[in-house]
Amino acid sequence: MCGILGVYHEKDYSLNLDKFSSLLDDIYYRGPDASGAEEFFMEDGVIKFGHNRLSILDISDAGNQPMSSGNGRYSVIYNGEIYNHVELRKKIEAKQDVHWRSSSDTETLLTLFERLNISNVFKEVEGMFAFALFDKVQKKLIIARDKVGEKPIYISVNRKYLGFSSELRPLRKLPNFNSEIDKISLKYYLQHNYVPHPLSIFSGTFKLPPGSYLEIDLKKFKLQNFQSFEHFTSANGVKFINWWSLKTSKKDFSQIKLSDSEVLAETERLLTKSVKSQLISDVPLGAFLSGGIDSSLIVALMQKISGKAKTFTIGFDFNEFDESRYAEAVANHLGTEHKTLICRKEEVINTIPEINKAFSEPFADSSQIPTMLVSKMAREHVKVVLSGDAGDELFGGYNRYLLANKYWRYIDKIPVKSRKQIASIISFIARNKRLSTSFSSLFNLELSGSSEGRLSKLSSKLSSISDKYSYYKSMTSEWTQEDNLTEYEEGEIDLSFLFHSNSGLTFEEAMMHADFISYLPGDILCKVDRSSMYYSLETRAPFLNRELIEYAYSIPLSFKIREGESKWVLKEILRKYIPNEYIDRPKQGFGIPISHWMRNDLKEWVNDMLSSDMLLKHGFFNSSVVNKVKNEHFDLHHNYEHKLWSLIQFNQWYSDNF
Repeated sequence: MCGILGVYHEKDYSLNLDKFSSLLDDIYYRGPDASGAEEFFMEDGVIKFGHNRLSILDISDAGNQPMSSGNGRYSVIYNGEIYNHVELRKKIEAKQDVHWRSSSDTETLLTLFERLNISNVFKEVEGMFAFALFDKVQKKLIIARDKVGEKPIYISVNRKYLGFSSELRPLRKLPNFNSEIDKISLKYYLQHNYVPHPLSIFSGTFKLPPGSYLEIDLKKFKLQNFQSFEHFTSANGVKFINWWSLKTSKKDFSQIKLSDSEVLAETERLLTKSVKSQLISDVPLGAFLSGGIDSSLIVALMQKISGKAKTFTIGFDFNEFDESRYAEAVANHLGTEHKTLICRKEEVINTIPEINKAFSEPFADSSQIPTMLVSKMAREHVKVVLSGDAGDELFGGYNRYLLANKYWRYIDKIPVKSRKQIASIISFIARNKRLSTSFSSLFNLELSGSSEGRLSKLSSKLSSISDKYSYYKSMTSEWTQEDNLTEYEEGEIDLSFLFHSNSGLTFEEAMMHADFISYLPGDILCKVDRSSMYYSLETRAPFLNRELIEYAYSIPLSFKIREGESKWVLKEILRKYIPNEYIDRPKQGFGIPISHWMRNDLKEWVNDMLSSDMLLKHGFFNSSVVNKVKNEHFDLHHNYEHKLWSLIQFNQWYSDNF
């Protein structure tokens, strides 16, 4: 796990190696164990590679980067882990003698490039990564990202340089960087609380999509300004290749009758195999444990394999959001070496100013705060943790999957005008805590976190629903065009193709697929990477093993959602390891009472962040709309915590960066 930085530029560009090396200081926390930089001269330009190392495999200097291949043809800067690299070494050794200089997976990757073409390298490796590889013979630059997007890579390009980095911060300090805010990206951010790939918040800077790589022939490529990622990837000398996608990987079990026992056994086998492979480490290793299904199952298998799991939980002294007691019960039953940090409200609030130091572009999932806190605590004891991320997207864990068909058949029959009236009634109920709790219980609503917040969101979205896709969008979007917050056209991640009848997917499967290719990399994996790496902690997600992903999306939905129960197969496996009472409880999100704090402890800060002076600094938001939403939240007319948090985080980020 590391931080990478690279630049290709013309020889007269004002960036010497010392100045370039100093830019690595901005991502020091991603790799505090070693730092290195190197440059390669060509006839028309120069390539500079920089690397900050977090030593996990082969912690000696032999694993430092930039690293060159044994034959000297390739050099690489690499961030991530190849979990099957020991097996890959054995395959290589079976065919020829190899003199290994280290035991690092970076050298394994370089050796694969010496022996295989690019496409076959990606077929062989199993892991998470973002890397840049320079072929000194063919004068080609390869920039690649792992299949799901666990590791980040930004690309900035203009007439002076082509830059690439794990984060935006060092790229912003390059001479001639374009710091113009991309308005379409801002609109996407307001909709989804994150900027989705391939966009970034800045014009001319992009995020490489998951499961893809760029092959840039530097003999043909000419530096210039590009209007979009598509414009860049269609330039002369540039090839953009999707080396993996969920759509093309799906196996077909439609002609096979799968039994419960078969699916349970195969799912456990694949997940156990993945957990075992991810325990490879030359430094202390542990796991996040929330007490939920996903992390509990990962820890149960980890403890079964190693017998000495270290687990970490964050708790709060405000009970509605504290799940630490469930995590402690699971840890005690499994016999892990467990640590819980109970945070007071003041500690959580004091973390808020750190957010924009960890996230280099606006990001507004408030669960980033507890994620940062648990990462900080875990780093005091270990250098690597396993997490339960992606269990929801693979096995139907989010409440919206349960709500999909359950309520769509009713919503579809209600005329649009009536929907607005019903939305007003629900909004009234949401403003009263007792009524909202009773309403949720009366109608058996599967609502996580604050019932007030969920009902308020339901009321604000109900009138915008016209079909299954808009129903899905209503559950995954915040600000919309109808809110009149901004003056420019609404951006939209178009995933409608998944919801067409010819997609072959059920409504729930379409939602899961959409979340996997958008929400998972854009929100969940981004949140975990930035929060953990800010404290120099590597996180690994066993659910994101390629075989397991492909198997999970190929088995029938009934093995994921059964009789109104989510993650059926995972729960059934987990019953082998912990008591049922730890499993059969309502799902609760990893959150904090940000809505309440905005009205009380954080009210002054909220007013400062949303003041007229602050809004005038950039002029992107309609101040009357902002004030209306803020005041309605303060007056308990609506719970607008997510809308307000997105504005606050953008304004805080803008204030810190401009």
